[in-house]
Order: sequence, then structure tokens, then C-alpha cells
Amino acid sequence: MDKIIDIEKRYSKELEDIRYILQNLENGRYYENTNVRMDGYLSTNITKLKEELNDLLNKIEYNKESEHEKLAEAIKDIQL
Repeated sequence: MDKIIDIEKRYSKELEDIRYILQNLENGRYYENTNVRMDGYLSTNITKLKEELNDLLNKIEYNKESEHEKLAEAIKDIQL
């Protein structure tokens, strides 16, 4: 069966953002554990993860542009 859409390729930036949050949580990188403010509170990281997942699902369900596609379009518009 052929793929209709290569989600991993098309939405690679969005998926990388999700992987980054998950990797940090897996490594214990959250404020309550490290006392480093830039790691963010666990609840903040979970909220961000939910937002990223909802955003990605919305883009997939409604065939919206990926971040890479938006960037490519913006660059195309400013070329001299």
C-alpha cells in the first residue's frame, strides 16, 4: 500500500519539537528535578507537549502547511 502523505517528512519540524520535549522529560530536564528555570516546570512542559500535538493533528487533519512549507513560501516571497 502506498503512502498518501509522508507525515514524518512533511511535518518534520513539528515532530522534532515534540521529540525534543519528550527527550528532555525522559532525561529529567524539568525545573522540579533540576532547579534550572530554563528547563520549565513539569506542568508547563506537559502543556506545551499537548499544544504541539494538537497543532500537529490539526495540520494533518485539515491538510495545513507545515512550518517548513511556510518558511519556504516566505523565503520565495522575499527573493530579489
